[in-house]
Amino acid sequence: MKIKKVVVTGAAGFIGQALVKYLVRTGSEVIAVDRVIVNIPGCSFHQADIIEQGVLDNLLCKETVLFHMAARASVEGSVVDPRNDFQNNTYSLLEVLESARKKNCKVIFPSTASIYDPSNKLPLNERAYVRPTSPYAAAKVAGEAYCAAYHRSFGLNVNIARLFSVYGIGMNRFAIHDLIRKIQHNKKEIELLGDGNQIRDYLYIDDVVRGLVTIALNGQPGEDYNLASGIEVKMIDLAHKIATLMEFPNIKIIPTGKSFAGDVPQWYADITKIKQIGFSQEVSFEEGLIKTINWLTNETK
Repeated sequence: MKIKKVVVTGAAGFIGQALVKYLVRTGSEVIAVDRVIVNIPGCSFHQADIIEQGVLDNLLCKETVLFHMAARASVEGSVVDPRNDFQNNTYSLLEVLESARKKNCKVIFPSTASIYDPSNKLPLNERAYVRPTSPYAAAKVAGEAYCAAYHRSFGLNVNIARLFSVYGIGMNRFAIHDLIRKIQHNKKEIELLGDGNQIRDYLYIDDVVRGLVTIALNGQPGEDYNLASGIEVKMIDLAHKIATLMEFPNIKIIPTGKSFAGDVPQWYADITKIKQIGFSQEVSFEEGLIKTINWLTNETK
């Protein structure tokens, strides 16, 4: 089963590009939208800044599924410049929802696990207490609220995909990327942000895009879904795992004891709800790490 007509905003981003390529392979008619020009064979490209009123209007129809992947995805950046974060993550969504409302098309909105309050009991289900710790997370909470409001006020078919930690081929930042790069540059010792006891839930990029499409095809109107592996990974164990896979098992890992404002210390997901609509993880954590390590190390040769 495939989606016939698709528009993907943020198509130049890590997840956006992977999603467009997957949709093209499955036979969807895809329009990729971004401020930055990106050349992905098999799709149409429309250069636009979605913060401008009505820029998506002529690209949508009732049969379209709109994946709104455009965002400024940086907790640290949102703390430094919350106004810019609001413009790119909240105000831009309002314009996207307005365009979707005019054409009555389906919208998939990617949110984040960082919206959850750190005091919640793990694993986190979709009804866990929401209390953001950063402007970025606040923008995603606002985005979820606007999606719910447009669903209830206008009948817009909206689904929220709550992403946890995404990794894989194409990534250019975040913990797994940074650990691999650090080990490449220093085979004897590396620093690890925090105390090493932080917990994350990693899902490989191929599974993430399949999950997004599963939500688009099978998700119930107005519902939110955790999109994750449901497996807890301690960061000190992650660092040792990557070092071992890179054949440096005896590397010294030094926790800094320091983090950044807005960081959430622990999260992993209860994925019962998304499994009920047909999603299952296909790429194991070790397999995904090997793919990512091979790609990043070959990229620098």
